[in-house]
Amino acid sequence: MRVVLTRPEEKDAELKSLLAAAGVEAVSVPVVAYVRLEEGYRALEAALGELWDWVVLTSPEAARYFIGAWYLAGAPAVPLAAIGATTRRLLEGQGLEVAFEPSRADGRTLAEELPGGGRVLWPTSARAGDALSRRLGERGFAVRRIEVYTVEARQPTPGERALVEGADAVAFGSPSAVEAWVAAGLPRLPAACVGRGTAERAEALGFTPVRYPEAPGLSGWVEAIRTL
Repeated sequence: MRVVLTRPEEKDAELKSLLAAAGVEAVSVPVVAYVRLEEGYRALEAALGELWDWVVLTSPEAARYFIGAWYLAGAPAVPLAAIGATTRRLLEGQGLEVAFEPSRADGRTLAEELPGGGRVLWPTSARAGDALSRRLGERGFAVRRIEVYTVEARQPTPGERALVEGADAVAFGSPSAVEAWVAAGLPRLPAACVGRGTAERAEALGFTPVRYPEAPGLSGWVEAIRTL
C-alpha cells in the first residue's frame, strides 16, 4: 500500500516511521505551508502578560507558535487546555502542564466540556472557523481569538505529482490540506484524516471512503490509513 502524506515533510517524519513499521509505503507531497502572522504573534506575546482562566490550543501548530510567544513573554504560569496527543507532547516537552483535554479530540467537544468560566485566550490559525469561540461564548466564557499563523496552499512540483500516480490513499492533517489538494487538481483518493473535522471536509468535497481515528494520536491515524 502507498499513501500520500500532505503536510510539510518535516512534520510527518514520525508518521512516516510508524507507517513503515506497519508495512505501509509513504510518500510526501506537501500541499500546504504554515506562515507566521507577525502582528498576531506580537499580540499573543503581549496578551500572555495578562491573566487568563484558560489558554486553549487546538492544534500542534498553534502550540508551536504559543511556545515561542510564551518564552518571549517570560514564561508565565498559564492554565492550558489542549486538543490531541501531539499538542500535549509539544507542551509537556517544554515543561508545561496541560490542565484539560476534552473526552474527544475536536473543538466542538472542547467547547462543550471546558470547565469553569471566565477569560479564554485562543491562539489559532487565520483559517480556523468560529464554532469554538461562539459555543464558548454561549456558555458564558469571554474569548479572545488571536490569529498567529495562516495556512497557505502550495502547488506540488511535477515530480511530486508523479508520486501521486499509483497511490492507494491520501492522508490529510487539516481541512485546509483537503481544500489545497482539490485546488491542485489531484485525484480524490481514499482518504485517512487526522480527525472528524478534517474528515467531514473531505466527505463534503467528494472523497470516498473517508476514515479517521476515534481516539487522538498518530497510532490511530496509522490504523485509519491501514483500513482503507
